[in-house]
Amino acid sequence: MKARVREIVTKALEGLVKDGTFKGLEEIPGIIVERPRQKDFGDVSTNIAMLLARPLGKNPRQIAEEISKRISAAGEVEKCEVAGPGFINIFLKPAYWPSRLKEILEKGSKIGVLDLGGGQKVQVEFVSANPTGPLHIGHGRGAAVGDSMANILKAAGFDVTKEFYINDVGRQVEVLGRSVYLRYLELLGQEIEMPEESYMGAYIKDVAGELLSEKGDAYLGTPEKEAVPIFRDFAKEKLLARIKEDLKDFRVEFDVWYSEKSLHENGLVAHALEELKEKGFSYEKDGALWFRSSDFGDDKDRVLIKADGAMTYFASDIAYHKDKLDR
Repeated sequence: MKARVREIVTKALEGLVKDGTFKGLEEIPGIIVERPRQKDFGDVSTNIAMLLARPLGKNPRQIAEEISKRISAAGEVEKCEVAGPGFINIFLKPAYWPSRLKEILEKGSKIGVLDLGGGQKVQVEFVSANPTGPLHIGHGRGAAVGDSMANILKAAGFDVTKEFYINDVGRQVEVLGRSVYLRYLELLGQEIEMPEESYMGAYIKDVAGELLSEKGDAYLGTPEKEAVPIFRDFAKEKLLARIKEDLKDFRVEFDVWYSEKSLHENGLVAHALEELKEKGFSYEKDGALWFRSSDFGDDKDRVLIKADGAMTYFASDIAYHKDKLDR
């Protein structure tokens, strides 16, 4: 209803500009249409006349009278009244409502679908929880907002891709692997001490129990350095499967599950860093590689590769965003 009334008001203003009544009006401002608190003030109301007072140099009530006459001529409008300093109260014909119901029945799920986007590509990346634990309420909020946004964009005619970015490399997944490995040893009767940085949730024991059930004590004598990557990959797979199942139950599904690890395996991070170097956007200092982010409004430059050779998440993010744009 509001959208249709905005169309009617816009058409009325365009007519008044065209015939010279509103001479000098170069741009029509955004038209606000609201439902009045009292039914006596119409089905909808607009303050557009007051917004036009300054650009037209006229009394807003006089402006409202002119607009009201044009609006009253619209087929769906029963009457139009000017109130207070220049509010325009619009009453729609009773027949308008059944006509809208008929349109809704005819269009079904296509009601409200637009071609505003014109097929323009849009990528919505959301949730993107680390596969180091179960989803929490904050992830649920992100899922609801992101999925709703993607659906609205689709309905508006955009070519939408919904994407989940999996942070499956780096220190946090190594900590995950070590945490599961220690709980595995504990389940086999060994006394263990969990480092302070470990993941302590009950789900870690559950994952360790799953591995024990599948592999038995096969890794009991395996050195920690060799065992941790095995436990890391097993835990990532199990936890990511749980994340996917939870999101599916929440009726949120993704078109793309993008692995951060694949950025490194496919050489995309190395390529992005080389491109930054060629364009003069990176430099070496104190044994580390830095990005000149301060050239682009940041408060300081950011590290890409640390002095110990470890790559930062920022480096991966640059490669990921470049890949997004390339796609």
